Amino acid sequence: MDTFTQSLDVKEMGRRFKLIRHKLGLTQTQVGTILNTTQLMVFRIEKGENVLSPFFLGMMQLYGQYMSYDALLANHFDIEDESLFNKDFVVNKIVKEKLATLRDNVIAMLEDTGKELQKDINAAAGLL
Repeated sequence: MDTFTQSLDVKEMGRRFKLIRHKLGLTQTQVGTILNTTQLMVFRIEKGENVLSPFFLGMMQLYGQYMSYDALLANHFDIEDESLFNKDFVVNKIVKEKLATLRDNVIAMLEDTGKELQKDINAAAGLL
């Protein structure tokens, strides 16, 4: 069994959920309300119990809005590392790549249009 699997079990995920919740300034009751469940369910998930609940995945989805899943599931997890909550993660990277591609396409089209205009102007000037 690799070190990733050995170090990341349900109790560790629950511990991470609790740390993230505290860092975000949320109570178990508030998380329960967001997930449409009880404070007790949040408590049990944070203790590493009842992970077969759909609310476990709900907690992953909730906290995935604040950090990347890579960071949440990483072998090394330090809640004090400010880069954990960096919005520059997977979804943003995809959007940035799409925007960069769009920018490059627009620049290429503008260059082509500029060349065509230059050619037409030169042709028109040649008629004078």
